[in-house]
Amino acid sequence: MFPYNDPTGEGALQTAGALQIYRELLHNQYHRFGTLGNSAFTLLEAFEELNPGAAPVEQTIEWRGFPITAQTTRQAIDNDRLRFQDEYVEWRPERDGQGRLVRVTFTTDFPEYFQAFAQIGVDALKAEIRRVIPGADPTDAELFGAGPNPGNQSGPTRAQRFLANLANNPWNMGPKGFLCLTQRFNTLGALFNLVGECGIVQQNVPASDVCSNVGGACGPGRNSDPAICRRVQEVARANFACSLKDPAGVVIRRLAGNWALNGQAIDINNPTNNQGLWTLSRNGRRGVLNLPNGLRLNSSPIATGAEVADNLFVGVDVVAVANAALPQWARTGSEQQVRGVVA
Repeated sequence: MFPYNDPTGEGALQTAGALQIYRELLHNQYHRFGTLGNSAFTLLEAFEELNPGAAPVEQTIEWRGFPITAQTTRQAIDNDRLRFQDEYVEWRPERDGQGRLVRVTFTTDFPEYFQAFAQIGVDALKAEIRRVIPGADPTDAELFGAGPNPGNQSGPTRAQRFLANLANNPWNMGPKGFLCLTQRFNTLGALFNLVGECGIVQQNVPASDVCSNVGGACGPGRNSDPAICRRVQEVARANFACSLKDPAGVVIRRLAGNWALNGQAIDINNPTNNQGLWTLSRNGRRGVLNLPNGLRLNSSPIATGAEVADNLFVGVDVVAVANAALPQWARTGSEQQVRGVVA
């Protein structure tokens, strides 16, 4: 199994003894779609066995975080995260007593990260939540819902209870905090499925139309899915194989737009001079925007998190190489060999 890295780069998985569990969860996805017939998607192990002189090409696929499928107001998008925020990025707006927006927190963390802690133990999960949300003091019932003492259950059972309760967990859905992606389309499996299915060459349609021809694997009305699908299809048509670069996942890239504080232009993406207004952590998987009274975006005050999402760019990294440079078992069309060579 490939030694997948902690996606946050912070080492907490290793410290808690949860890294191997996380690796197994991730490997299940790589192996599942590495065996998808005639797909350009392959395993990362293959890139360690390239022919002499061959080098992989790395590509970043970016998209805007605003959910264009949501035909409603920006306030409604803020208020109903599970219904509308479907671009592999979700956010939590916070307001003061007068209703003014004071902070927006974005995440691209997948639940599998926290699932690994839950499987290790209740205390390990709570410790990680406190790292993400300083001062957090979650109860068992808040994290796992009603039922038996989670500390007395098996790791897999406890982890599944945590996942099943994410939409009711106040440390994930508010009012107490915000942890990870929870909207039904924003799943790790959906991302891998998208890359796998779009890696099957469909010469009968333009690459830009493949998204509409892979069933439910790709949402053609979104910003994210068509961009990823088209790039992967182009890779496949060039007789290349590809994979999601380690650490796999969606990363917050940058905020676009013209930003000013009290009339003075600022580079919101530069942590050395943005006065701490915009901070990224967890290897680009969590972003926090603080909104003092004088902050302006494109000359206007910011009233909703959706306005920020409209200027937020996120992306995934893929790694690709010519099929001829790969070991035979990892090439497109050799998926049956993957089952026998890499288990």
